[in-house]
Amino acid sequence: MRVILAALCALLLSLTPAASAEADPDPARAAADRLVAAMGGAEAWSRAHGLIIRARHWETSIDAPYENLIQMSFDEPRMRFDGDSATMIRRRAIANGAGWRVSELRELSPMTLEQVANDLKWWEAHAYRNIGRLARKDPTITPRLAADGRLELYRPDGVRLMWYRLNPAGEPVAFGAWDNEQGSVFGPLIERGGGIKLPAWATSADGAFRAILVEATALPAAPAADWSKP
Repeated sequence: MRVILAALCALLLSLTPAASAEADPDPARAAADRLVAAMGGAEAWSRAHGLIIRARHWETSIDAPYENLIQMSFDEPRMRFDGDSATMIRRRAIANGAGWRVSELRELSPMTLEQVANDLKWWEAHAYRNIGRLARKDPTITPRLAADGRLELYRPDGVRLMWYRLNPAGEPVAFGAWDNEQGSVFGPLIERGGGIKLPAWATSADGAFRAILVEATALPAAPAADWSKP
């Protein structure tokens, strides 16, 4: 009897680590995987290395809605913005660490270091770009779950990059970048080219910014935009 009991104990001890690992996966990584799956899946997002977005924007600081075209690379800080309305024509782009801008109010001029830095922060914490990084299991971002259940992404230096609030299906219903705790609200996901899904609309928590997605195209490389001039 003692031999049998000893054998059973040894068997239970050998099974314990594997059983614990199976019953207790990393909940933050599991949430990140659900988010990627809800937005079209890891395969589709792993193929995406650039994005073109056309959207209609409303802002309380601008007197009329405008059409906004965003072209960006996921792999390097390269981006271009074109905003147009009946009264507004605005262009700006950043590539190779420098940028330019022009509008109906100012002539073509270089962007200041502060302006470039602000756009680089926007790019680093972009909600869609970081879906691609999660899909590729980028080792330079670490997912964690906050006390309120939000999925947070952290840089290697311990700085929080951004957060997503997910519904039970893993879909993002809100997000915020850096230390912004209010963030923005996402509309329902709709399928776009290349198998990815993106929110149909977005609005800031206070309503000062609203946008409706017109079209979006995921690209296997950076967009073929003109980064050097309007």
